[in-house]
Amino acid sequence: MFVQDFMIVDRPASEVIAQLRDGAVLGRAAEEAGEELGDFRIKVGPKSWPPLLAKTVEVTLGPVRRHDDVTLLAFSWRAAGYPSLFPALDADLEVSPIGESQSEVSLQGRYEPPGGTPGKVADRLVLHRLADATIRAFLSRLALGLEAGRSQTVDDPV
Repeated sequence: MFVQDFMIVDRPASEVIAQLRDGAVLGRAAEEAGEELGDFRIKVGPKSWPPLLAKTVEVTLGPVRRHDDVTLLAFSWRAAGYPSLFPALDADLEVSPIGESQSEVSLQGRYEPPGGTPGKVADRLVLHRLADATIRAFLSRLALGLEAGRSQTVDDPV
């Protein structure tokens, strides 16, 4: 299943890219090793859900790629507990400048619903909306952190 969303961030693209590259705004400062960044955990879930129902996921950051004025950061997340019961996400964060003081941060990704055919049916009926809400909440939190120029802590649910 495909998911995508975007946010406008009131920060120049160069600052947004620097914050994403060091990993701090995504959960904790991750040391850069070549083109690969470290792994860490965050909580994800729709904003309307109680924090106790958010799911902790293990995030793996991948290479940073540039195409003209667009920068892409590959990442994935997998459920930290019982990963076979929850979808895994493989995605790109894309940062594009909008003028000199704003950026567009978009997420484009794919996930496979767990549970084979019954899981795919459930995803089409209901769970895809949950996935969209989770991505929206993740991007909202990320945009707030980027605009503030500060990191979000691992324990802050998305």
